[in-house]
Amino acid sequence: MCGFIPIDMEANAPGEQNKYDRKTFKAFLMGAKKAFEEGFDIGILPEGQLNPEPEKGLLPVFGGAYTLAKMSKRPIRFIALNGLEKLWHPVNGMDPIERNVKVRGYPGDLYFESADDFIDTFTNVVGTFGSAGQDISCVEELLSSKRN
Repeated sequence: MCGFIPIDMEANAPGEQNKYDRKTFKAFLMGAKKAFEEGFDIGILPEGQLNPEPEKGLLPVFGGAYTLAKMSKRPIRFIALNGLEKLWHPVNGMDPIERNVKVRGYPGDLYFESADDFIDTFTNVVGTFGSAGQDISCVEELLSSKRN
């Protein structure tokens, strides 16, 4: 089963800071809490939006996923995508130019010391896969230090 918890925000260009509607953001937090209580997990894009040019690297990564995980006492799991912008482009829309998307799930529950630790690890692991379609050479070593 899956669902969606929307958060309203102002229209913006990729890479620009998101400006969220506080009321719907509070509703998201309440919805996330309810989902956790019911045994569900939630997915978050730590970049805050789809990236039109992942081959150039990640957009700014935010620590909200870390904060939510810490508040709810839940682990984080990484999922990386490569090629999504060719299927669903944040600027050019849903006119696919290619249908091959790589999805990489990293096993294990991850725990971080701080938001900066989360951001650095996410950037190195997920950012590398998203831009190159393959893992960094030290991925297991890096992630094993985050597993309890």
